Amino acid sequence: MSLEPAETEQIRQSLLRFAGWDQVPEEIMAELCSYGEIIEVKRKRSVFRRGEPGPGLFIVKTGEFKLSLISSEGREQILYLAEPGKLIGEGFLPPDVQCAASAFAMVDSEAWRFDTTNVIRLTGRSQPLAMALMRHMAFRANRLIDLVLDLSLRSVERRLASFLLTLATRADAEQGKPCVIPRQLDMNTVAARLGTVREEISRALNRMQREGILRLSRQEIVVLDLNSLERITYE
Repeated sequence: MSLEPAETEQIRQSLLRFAGWDQVPEEIMAELCSYGEIIEVKRKRSVFRRGEPGPGLFIVKTGEFKLSLISSEGREQILYLAEPGKLIGEGFLPPDVQCAASAFAMVDSEAWRFDTTNVIRLTGRSQPLAMALMRHMAFRANRLIDLVLDLSLRSVERRLASFLLTLATRADAEQGKPCVIPRQLDMNTVAARLGTVREEISRALNRMQREGILRLSRQEIVVLDLNSLERITYE
């Protein structure tokens, strides 16, 4: 089923948020957008799993997805969370290459899927499209390297402080003023994202609260001392 013009424009605008996509010729962009098909994914269902063939390139339309690895013991490491407008490229693979990670819906979600064969055919006709995709893959590879460094070289408290500092920065936090961060993710999800367990996250949060850096409630985390949060992150 072909997409409505409003949806193809939504896809186009989502792609233009990423570096290099403004160089893709309009006719190539229009053809790529026309290949999109909407898939609906229920909460906790997967769009692809580790070890499966890659089903294509995805853009999140609604909801949120997580890219993760799950050990044989059931422990999860979240690689990143993809909200509306974000690209999920880990499923964009040649037919003989298996997915290295799994993608699950955090809530009932929708995504646009672009079949690998169609995208590869277009990249053969458009160097700017190939470069835009390479930029995205390089960005994701660099973020994964940063994650490896975090997990191997930084304590849980430093990882948590960095995570909270990022959220505070997005909320336009200012030095000397309390910054409210709503608790949108449960403790297990935060722990899986930071490569630890919820008990360690709870201990680190309580320690920061005792030191006057944070104030905790069930609904929100209030950053009281942004300087100290930065100090923990970069010390």
